[in-house]
Amino acid sequence: MATSGEQTEGVGIVRWATFAGVCVLALVWSAYSVGAQNGTFLTQDFGAQYHLAEITAHGAIPLVDFEHGWNAGSFWVSAVLYAIASGSPTIWYFLWGRLLGAGLGAVLAAAIGLRLRLHPAVMVAVALGVLLLATPLHIKYTICLLWVFVLLPTGRLESRPRLAAAARVLLPALVFWQYVELAVLLTGASGLFELFARRGAPWRTRILSCVQLAGGFVLGLVVEAAAYKVLWGLSFADFNRQVILGQTATHEGSQYAVWNFFDLPTESGRYFILALYPFALLLPFVPLVWQRISDSTRLIALAGLVLVVVPIRRVDNPHTTTVSALVLLAVVLVVAELCRPPLVEPDSRGTSESVSKPTRSLIALPLAGAGVLWAAATLWIGFGLQSMAGAVLLVALAVAGAVAGGAFLRGATAAVSAGALVVLGGVPALASVDHLDDMRRDAKSFQVTDAITRWAGPEYERCSGGTREALVMPNYLQLYDTLDITNPTPYYLFHYDFAQYEDVLVPQLEDGSIPVIIETMPLHTPQPWLTDAIHADYVPCSIVRIEKQATTVTIWTHKSRGTIDQRDLTIRQGEAIPTPKG
Repeated sequence: MATSGEQTEGVGIVRWATFAGVCVLALVWSAYSVGAQNGTFLTQDFGAQYHLAEITAHGAIPLVDFEHGWNAGSFWVSAVLYAIASGSPTIWYFLWGRLLGAGLGAVLAAAIGLRLRLHPAVMVAVALGVLLLATPLHIKYTICLLWVFVLLPTGRLESRPRLAAAARVLLPALVFWQYVELAVLLTGASGLFELFARRGAPWRTRILSCVQLAGGFVLGLVVEAAAYKVLWGLSFADFNRQVILGQTATHEGSQYAVWNFFDLPTESGRYFILALYPFALLLPFVPLVWQRISDSTRLIALAGLVLVVVPIRRVDNPHTTTVSALVLLAVVLVVAELCRPPLVEPDSRGTSESVSKPTRSLIALPLAGAGVLWAAATLWIGFGLQSMAGAVLLVALAVAGAVAGGAFLRGATAAVSAGALVVLGGVPALASVDHLDDMRRDAKSFQVTDAITRWAGPEYERCSGGTREALVMPNYLQLYDTLDITNPTPYYLFHYDFAQYEDVLVPQLEDGSIPVIIETMPLHTPQPWLTDAIHADYVPCSIVRIEKQATTVTIWTHKSRGTIDQRDLTIRQGEAIPTPKG
């Protein structure tokens, strides 16, 4: 895998075959991962985009959706997909969300592997990572992968200056027509790359590249404003309010959250993505790593870095996952390149930039402390400020640490980087241990069992008349231990084919061989024969409603035990009170 400049190695038939296999896999996964879309789908964000696609297809003016950054071009694309789907929300979502989202994302990841001449196994790993882990939700976030694929500083683009200039102008203009937010962020990322991360190009060329990127963004803005004015009579003031000012006003002051490393949301069972995201995001910017990685990896890492505004604004799995494809790709490339010997590359002055060799020094520990401070400050400030300033400072600190570290640390690079890696790796590791401890302390099933034992236990003693035999159904079988009772039957699991035991259990229910039944919740699978037998031969001695756990326990006693005092209690705020009538 070359690090920058033109590729000297051919793609080869194996890589092409691997790429073709990824394309087939992406199509199959896209088809089989989508379900039928119903009315619930049409009331949410995806449903809103479906509606906008529908009205655009019928001739409506596609004004910008300033809450999400969608722009005119994206509505036209969606309208075309709507027409292809013949209005079916399921087929439209397959095309717009799955195929052109995760599916195209995996294909682009493999295509980047082709350009960088990655090993076929690495290409497959990256594609699977995009499909299964860092999955773009829909077409919007595949733009990020398309951006770096086009602008990778390698191959034909580098050898043809005019083609490279056209790409840097046209790509921001086209993305602006699609998604305003991504046009701003990715243009900024490419500008940072040209100014601070690119090697082997003179400053004049790098500044010219920045001008071309900015010019492309302005071109998209001007052309779209003119189109709205000429075709639909929309004034520039209204256009500016919709496209630019509306973006900032919508999210002002309330959309940015603190990234609490030790108390992250755990929905969807994908806690590890949230926990590892900061580590993976900042790994390429550790000074020693930054020196060793190629220009292409630097561009990918910077593009992933500026997208941090998306998950910081909404700290949850979907928003983190959907912008993690570039971060995943950067980490894979970092690992691949760190496994190779250091390379010497020319810097912007034409001299050689070599990776600094570590030196032994008595001040290694203080230097490592400097790395700890940099990493800790980047995490704490960047992920801790509840405002847009957090994302801006995170980018600034990450880039400053990488650039300054590579320029000034020299022999101290290894020590400083070691300290930074301890923090970046230690935070998610400690957070995971803390998470496991939280799960241990918050075992909900035992909390419910303890509550049942505390509040229904005395009622069992009253209703049972001293017998220690009772049947607990259907769940919370820990009650056999906590109430010190024995199951008079050999049956514990009330599964879907429990009716096979009807001939054995019904006689026991009728003759009182099961003196007490503790019902903790309704049966998951209805068993009419069982409930009918209970209602025929037992009376509800006590009903205990525990409000905090939303649990109702019914203690049934056999009719042969004679007249009993029936109670209906509600446990509210730690007190047992008679359940109000009605």
